[in-house]
Amino acid sequence: MEKGIFVTGSDTGVGKTVIAGALAATMKAQGLNVGVMKPVSTGARKIGEKFVSEDARYLKEIAGSVDELDLINPIRLEPPLAPTLAARKTGITIKLEKVWSAFKELQSRHDFLVVEGIGGLMVPIDEDHFVADMASKMDLPIVIVCKYYLGAINHTLLTVECAKSRNLRIKGLIINMLDKENEVVTEIEKFSHFPVLGTIPPNKNISVANCTFGNIVEYFKQEINILRIIKKGI
Repeated sequence: MEKGIFVTGSDTGVGKTVIAGALAATMKAQGLNVGVMKPVSTGARKIGEKFVSEDARYLKEIAGSVDELDLINPIRLEPPLAPTLAARKTGITIKLEKVWSAFKELQSRHDFLVVEGIGGLMVPIDEDHFVADMASKMDLPIVIVCKYYLGAINHTLLTVECAKSRNLRIKGLIINMLDKENEVVTEIEKFSHFPVLGTIPPNKNISVANCTFGNIVEYFKQEINILRIIKKGI
């Protein structure tokens, strides 16, 4: 069995949080000891005396995690910008040692870890590291989430090429906001040479901001190839 999966996107706003959360919840429902992590977040909201990432809170809630939010999301910044820009704007220095420490702790608590990146693979985390470097250091295979829109094929194939150039293992792709398989699925599989693990239809009952999950977990149980993600070496 793999020790975890790193969920990345072809772009910002393609639904990584919903997909990552559903993956974790589905695996947990099948009896696996699963943890969740959002190493770096921006656009955090102040609740009481602390800044909280809606993405991290969503992951924690849908997965039924008892891990501390500070561990799930060790670095969170208020401006809704790329991490380097958000850090610069707030005068904060991003210390990735906090990420590696939290990652090791979560791995020690769980058999499998679902990690959600921020944006796409080439989003800069600090002056020396991109999201792709984070996935590489964690030594996790990746699932690429894309969204059904004009340009999806191009953005997805660019992400695949980036991952391959950095020697990241790709488990497959999940297409969000697509009612059923169509020629876009065929084209992405044909030119990427990786499988589409499933498609996710639009669902108004799902909201990261409001922590509502709709029937996404039930859907994943039936429609998404979870075994390919979990099984080692596929």
